[in-house]
Amino acid sequence: MRVPRNYMNSHLASNNTSSSSLLQRALSRSSKNKRTNRSSLLNSVSSRKDLLTSNTASAAQTQKLYYNMKYHAEQVMNYAEKLTDTGSKSLFAAAKESGDISEAVSAVKGFVSQYNSMLDNLKESGTRADTLYRTQLNSYSNIYASEMAKCGVKRNADGTLTVDEKALAATDAETLEKVWSGSNGFVSRAASWADSVAAGAERNMEAQASNAYSSLFDNYGSSGNYFNFFR
Repeated sequence: MRVPRNYMNSHLASNNTSSSSLLQRALSRSSKNKRTNRSSLLNSVSSRKDLLTSNTASAAQTQKLYYNMKYHAEQVMNYAEKLTDTGSKSLFAAAKESGDISEAVSAVKGFVSQYNSMLDNLKESGTRADTLYRTQLNSYSNIYASEMAKCGVKRNADGTLTVDEKALAATDAETLEKVWSGSNGFVSRAASWADSVAAGAERNMEAQASNAYSSLFDNYGSSGNYFNFFR
Protein backbone atom coordinates (compact mmCIF):
# COMPACT_ATOMS: atom_id res chain seq x y z
CA MET A 1 0.00 0.00 0.00
CA ARG A 2 1.32 3.36 -0.86
CA VAL A 3 1.44 5.79 2.04
CA PRO A 4 0.86 9.39 1.10
CA ARG A 5 3.87 11.57 1.70
CA ASN A 6 1.92 14.11 3.72
CA TYR A 7 0.61 11.42 6.05
CA MET A 8 4.09 9.95 6.53
CA ASN A 9 5.63 13.34 7.25
CA SER A 10 2.87 14.10 9.70
CA HIS A 11 3.37 10.77 11.43
CA LEU A 12 7.13 11.23 11.67
CA ALA A 13 6.72 14.75 12.96
CA SER A 14 4.35 13.46 15.62
CA ASN A 15 6.81 10.77 16.65
CA ASN A 16 9.66 13.25 16.73
CA THR A 17 7.64 15.64 18.86
CA SER A 18 6.72 12.83 21.22
CA SER A 19 10.33 11.63 21.50
CA SER A 20 11.53 15.18 21.97
CA SER A 21 8.95 15.75 24.68
CA LEU A 22 9.94 12.57 26.49
CA LEU A 23 13.59 13.50 26.28
CA GLN A 24 12.91 16.99 27.59
CA ARG A 25 10.91 15.59 30.50
CA ALA A 26 13.66 13.11 31.28
CA LEU A 27 16.28 15.83 31.14
CA SER A 28 14.09 18.06 33.31
CA ARG A 29 13.67 15.33 35.90
CA SER A 30 17.40 14.64 35.85
CA SER A 31 18.17 18.34 36.25
CA LYS A 32 15.64 18.63 39.06
CA ASN A 33 17.09 15.59 40.83
CA LYS A 34 20.58 17.02 40.48
CA ARG A 35 19.43 20.33 41.92
CA THR A 36 17.70 18.53 44.79
CA ASN A 37 20.74 16.38 45.50
CA ARG A 38 23.03 19.39 45.27
CA SER A 39 20.78 21.38 47.60
CA SER A 40 20.63 18.45 50.04
CA LEU A 41 24.41 18.11 49.95
CA LEU A 42 24.92 21.82 50.49
CA ASN A 43 22.48 21.78 53.40
CA SER A 44 24.31 18.80 54.86
CA VAL A 45 27.67 20.54 54.46
CA SER A 46 26.25 23.70 56.03
CA SER A 47 24.82 21.73 58.94
CA ARG A 48 28.10 19.94 59.52
CA LYS A 49 30.01 23.21 59.30
CA ASP A 50 27.66 24.77 61.86
CA LEU A 51 28.14 21.78 64.15
CA LEU A 52 31.89 21.90 63.74
CA THR A 53 31.92 25.66 64.34
CA SER A 54 29.86 25.21 67.51
CA ASN A 55 32.06 22.37 68.75
CA THR A 56 35.21 24.31 67.92
CA ALA A 57 33.97 27.40 69.77
CA SER A 58 33.06 25.29 72.81
CA ALA A 59 36.43 23.54 72.73
CA ALA A 60 38.21 26.89 72.44
CA GLN A 61 36.37 28.25 75.48
CA THR A 62 37.25 25.15 77.48
CA GLN A 63 40.86 25.37 76.37
CA LYS A 64 40.96 29.02 77.45
CA LEU A 65 39.51 28.11 80.85
CA TYR A 66 42.15 25.46 81.49
CA TYR A 67 44.91 27.68 80.15
CA ASN A 68 43.90 30.37 82.65
CA MET A 69 43.56 27.82 85.43
CA LYS A 70 47.07 26.50 84.78
CA TYR A 71 48.47 30.03 84.60
CA HIS A 72 46.89 31.18 87.87
CA ALA A 73 47.85 27.97 89.67
CA GLU A 74 51.47 28.40 88.60
CA GLN A 75 51.39 32.02 89.73
CA VAL A 76 50.12 30.90 93.13
CA MET A 77 53.14 28.59 93.35
CA ASN A 78 55.52 31.35 92.27
CA TYR A 79 54.26 33.76 94.92
CA ALA A 80 54.26 30.97 97.49
CA GLU A 81 57.91 30.27 96.71
CA LYS A 82 58.77 33.92 97.36
CA LEU A 83 56.77 34.08 100.56
CA THR A 84 58.08 30.82 102.04
CA ASP A 85 61.74 31.36 101.18
CA THR A 86 63.78 31.34 104.36
CA GLY A 87 67.16 32.30 102.90
CA SER A 88 69.22 35.25 104.00
CA LYS A 89 67.97 37.26 101.03
CA SER A 90 64.33 36.29 101.43
CA LEU A 91 61.49 38.82 101.50
CA PHE A 92 61.05 38.68 105.25
CA ALA A 93 64.77 38.64 106.03
CA ALA A 94 65.13 41.81 103.98
CA ALA A 95 61.99 43.33 105.54
CA LYS A 96 63.19 42.73 109.10
CA GLU A 97 66.62 44.10 108.31
CA SER A 98 65.44 47.25 106.51
CA GLY A 99 62.11 47.77 108.21
CA ASP A 100 60.52 48.04 104.75
CA ILE A 101 57.75 45.49 104.26
CA SER A 102 56.53 46.80 100.90
CA GLU A 103 57.89 43.87 98.88
CA ALA A 104 56.40 41.35 101.30
CA VAL A 105 53.06 43.17 101.20
CA SER A 106 53.16 43.16 97.39
CA ALA A 107 53.83 39.41 97.38
CA VAL A 108 50.89 38.75 99.72
CA LYS A 109 48.58 40.81 97.50
CA GLY A 110 49.83 39.02 94.40
CA PHE A 111 49.30 35.64 96.02
CA VAL A 112 45.75 36.53 97.06
CA SER A 113 44.85 37.81 93.59
CA GLN A 114 46.12 34.70 91.81
CA TYR A 115 44.59 32.43 94.43
CA ASN A 116 41.15 34.01 93.92
CA SER A 117 41.45 33.68 90.14
CA MET A 118 42.39 30.02 90.50
CA LEU A 119 39.33 29.40 92.70
CA ASP A 120 37.10 31.12 90.14
CA ASN A 121 38.50 28.89 87.38
CA LEU A 122 37.92 25.77 89.47
CA LYS A 123 34.34 26.83 90.13
CA GLU A 124 33.70 27.55 86.45
CA SER A 125 35.11 24.18 85.44
CA GLY A 126 32.92 22.27 87.87
CA THR A 127 34.43 18.86 87.15
CA ARG A 128 34.65 16.34 89.97
CA ALA A 129 38.42 16.74 90.28
CA ASP A 130 38.30 20.55 90.19
CA THR A 131 35.47 20.62 92.71
CA LEU A 132 37.62 18.46 95.00
CA TYR A 133 40.57 20.85 94.64
CA ARG A 134 38.34 23.80 95.45
CA THR A 135 36.86 22.04 98.46
CA GLN A 136 40.30 21.24 99.88
CA LEU A 137 41.55 24.79 99.34
CA ASN A 138 38.45 26.21 101.01
CA SER A 139 38.98 23.89 103.94
CA TYR A 140 42.54 25.11 104.46
CA SER A 141 41.64 28.77 104.08
CA ASN A 142 38.95 28.27 106.73
CA ILE A 143 41.50 26.74 109.12
CA TYR A 144 43.88 29.68 108.71
CA ALA A 145 41.21 32.38 108.44
CA SER A 146 41.83 33.85 111.90
CA GLU A 147 45.59 34.10 111.31
CA MET A 148 45.16 35.78 107.94
CA ALA A 149 42.71 38.23 109.51
CA LYS A 150 45.53 39.48 111.73
CA CYS A 151 47.20 40.80 108.58
CA GLY A 152 44.08 42.38 107.12
CA VAL A 153 43.17 39.46 104.83
CA LYS A 154 39.58 38.31 105.20
CA ARG A 155 38.22 34.96 104.11
CA ASN A 156 34.86 35.29 102.34
CA ALA A 157 31.99 32.80 102.46
CA ASP A 158 32.86 31.42 99.02
CA GLY A 159 36.48 30.80 100.04
CA THR A 160 37.98 33.75 98.20
CA LEU A 161 40.15 36.25 100.07
CA THR A 162 39.81 40.02 100.38
CA VAL A 163 42.74 42.28 101.27
CA ASP A 164 42.39 45.33 103.49
CA GLU A 165 45.41 47.15 102.12
CA LYS A 166 45.72 49.59 105.01
CA ALA A 167 45.60 46.84 107.61
CA LEU A 168 48.05 44.72 105.63
CA ALA A 169 50.51 47.59 105.23
CA ALA A 170 50.32 48.27 108.98
CA THR A 171 51.27 44.69 109.92
CA ASP A 172 54.79 44.19 111.31
CA ALA A 173 57.30 42.00 109.50
CA GLU A 174 57.35 39.31 112.19
CA THR A 175 53.57 38.78 112.02
CA LEU A 176 53.63 38.73 108.24
CA GLU A 177 56.37 36.12 108.26
CA LYS A 178 54.54 33.96 110.80
CA VAL A 179 51.30 33.96 108.81
CA TRP A 180 52.55 33.90 105.23
CA SER A 181 55.77 31.94 105.47
CA GLY A 182 56.75 28.58 106.87
CA SER A 183 56.42 25.05 105.53
CA ASN A 184 53.19 24.23 107.36
CA GLY A 185 51.23 27.44 106.81
CA PHE A 186 48.34 28.22 104.51
CA VAL A 187 50.55 29.42 101.67
CA SER A 188 52.53 26.17 101.54
CA ARG A 189 49.41 24.03 101.63
CA ALA A 190 47.70 26.12 98.98
CA ALA A 191 50.79 25.89 96.76
CA SER A 192 50.80 22.10 97.09
CA TRP A 193 47.22 21.92 95.83
CA ALA A 194 47.93 24.52 93.16
CA ASP A 195 50.56 22.16 91.78
CA SER A 196 47.87 19.49 91.36
CA VAL A 197 45.50 22.04 89.83
CA ALA A 198 48.10 23.08 87.23
CA ALA A 199 48.88 19.46 86.34
CA GLY A 200 45.18 18.64 86.00
CA ALA A 201 44.56 21.69 83.83
CA GLU A 202 47.40 20.69 81.52
CA ARG A 203 45.99 17.16 81.16
CA ASN A 204 42.57 18.58 80.34
CA MET A 205 44.06 20.93 77.74
CA GLU A 206 45.73 17.97 76.04
CA ALA A 207 42.51 15.94 76.16
CA GLN A 208 40.52 18.82 74.67
CA ALA A 209 43.02 19.23 71.85
CA SER A 210 42.84 15.51 71.10
CA ASN A 211 39.04 15.50 71.15
CA ALA A 212 38.86 18.53 68.84
CA TYR A 213 41.13 16.77 66.33
CA SER A 214 39.04 13.58 66.45
CA SER A 215 35.82 15.56 66.11
CA LEU A 216 37.03 17.08 62.84
CA PHE A 217 37.16 13.65 61.20
CA ASP A 218 34.09 12.32 63.01
CA ASN A 219 31.99 15.10 61.52
CA TYR A 220 33.35 14.94 57.98
CA GLY A 221 34.92 11.54 57.63
CA SER A 222 31.66 9.67 58.18
CA SER A 223 30.66 10.55 54.63
CA GLY A 224 33.93 9.36 53.16
CA ASN A 225 37.25 10.99 52.65
CA TYR A 226 37.41 14.46 54.18
CA PHE A 227 38.47 16.04 50.91
CA ASN A 228 35.96 14.08 48.83
CA PHE A 229 33.14 15.38 50.98
CA PHE A 230 33.21 18.77 49.30
CA ARG A 231 33.40 17.46 45.73
